[in-house]
Amino acid sequence: MAISLFAVILTTVGIKASDKYLNPKGQEVYEGAGCPPDMTQIISSGGNFCIDKYENSPSEDCKNINPGNQEQTTENLDISRCKPVSKVGNIPWRFISQNQAAVACAKAGKRLPTNKEWLAAALGTPDKLADWGGDDCNVAQNWGSNPGGAGLGKDCVSVAGVYDMIGNVWEWVEGTVYDGEYNGRKLPKKGYIKGVDSDALPIETDSAGADKNYNNDYMWMVNSGARGFARGGYWDNNSDAGQYAIYLESEPSFAGVGIGFRCVK
Repeated sequence: MAISLFAVILTTVGIKASDKYLNPKGQEVYEGAGCPPDMTQIISSGGNFCIDKYENSPSEDCKNINPGNQEQTTENLDISRCKPVSKVGNIPWRFISQNQAAVACAKAGKRLPTNKEWLAAALGTPDKLADWGGDDCNVAQNWGSNPGGAGLGKDCVSVAGVYDMIGNVWEWVEGTVYDGEYNGRKLPKKGYIKGVDSDALPIETDSAGADKNYNNDYMWMVNSGARGFARGGYWDNNSDAGQYAIYLESEPSFAGVGIGFRCVK
């Protein structure tokens, strides 16, 4: 009897220990806050998820720690051990296309966020309209270096604890717009955002005047061709940057100085 009871106890402990790391589908899960230390859990009506606390940068196993062109990003992605990391103080990984950012996230067992997920993580980030200082989001070259290291603006943090969702660099998210349409819906033309839908996409814009309800945030838009979604603004967008700001001028293959990314799982 004692031996049988001991076996049951051992089996139960073993199940609980394995459940800490694997769910029935073999995917990694976490106890406590529900996310690894470099990520933050977001409570969402569409399902909870983890998002990187900081804009991603190349890991120490990458050849190019601060890529200066797309070829260096390609070199990084060709190294099996090279993955994106979420680490305070690191310079964001730029010169990476939307397509490459999706690959980089996959290498870390993650993916790009949707527009809805990205906005849910960004909500509550202080979105000042003027007088930006060193502790604020980097939207007016106010950190001294452009881009600055991730998380250097101690006040540029969302209510969920996610840093730099506004400014520093634009961030690629999932999704492509074709000839101004996304999932069968025509998006408004470029302008100041006047309203957003449940998928965090603009339903109305105004080219003439900003709307304080949306913190003067702006949507850049080219209504032809394929355009990848980027969000948040970068170091020189001033009050046009923000949690509602969207950039839809670049093709998914574009890799530039002002666009980075972060991942979710």
